[in-house]
Amino acid sequence: MSAETELYRILCKTEGLEMGKKNPRNANGNARRKLRARLRAEGRPCHLCGLPINYSLPAGDPWSFEVDELVPVSRGGDPLDYSNVDAAHRICNQRRGNRMDGDEGAKGLPIVRSRLF
Repeated sequence: MSAETELYRILCKTEGLEMGKKNPRNANGNARRKLRARLRAEGRPCHLCGLPINYSLPAGDPWSFEVDELVPVSRGGDPLDYSNVDAAHRICNQRRGNRMDGDEGAKGLPIVRSRLF
């Protein structure tokens, strides 16, 4: 461990902060790729807006396919559990953030506009 990392760890501990945690979506890349391929093969529409997804669009395009966790990872959801994921447009997924059904502005409400346009 470098001196800078050790100093950061000590400062975080004394200030009651946590060091950055690893992204659990990347913990098992093979399982995530299989999950993504399974959703892609099913060709589902976006579960947030109901519109079809163009699965041939490149990653990063606002209307491209993304795996969306129904219970967000930040709220305890498992990113590798098939029952916790569904297909979504990138723009819809970003707009939803880490909200869940029942939260204000979550699934079911129309997407009015986006910062991307």
